[in-house]
Amino acid sequence: MDKVNRSRRIHFLMQYVPEALKPEIGIYFGEHVIRVNSQLCLVVNIAGEVGIRALHPALAADLADLCHKRHWVAHGRVYEQWFLLPDGIALNEDRVQYWIQSSAEEVQRLSLISAIPNRQMKFTGN
Repeated sequence: MDKVNRSRRIHFLMQYVPEALKPEIGIYFGEHVIRVNSQLCLVVNIAGEVGIRALHPALAADLADLCHKRHWVAHGRVYEQWFLLPDGIALNEDRVQYWIQSSAEEVQRLSLISAIPNRQMKFTGN
């Protein structure tokens, strides 16, 4: 996907991040991202795929199944906390809005207590 359409896509998705979180659009290794409190929460990669950062175990479980455990990969690094949405998912669906909002809120919550993990946290069922 070309740069203009990736930019349009990230700007469209920005509407799902609560304004109270003061989200910012930027570029990370050439890919379009949304940051909350300086932490990444959403990406539109070079191919135009949408990646959602799932720091909460319940969101990670939902997205892992749906996304067939497809993670964002940038410059040879696999970002295990990130799940790429399948092509068949319409970005205007209510569940996409919910996932993006949940991701942004969890990134904000954890960033305020300096608790953003570098790797995917495992759900223990407690």
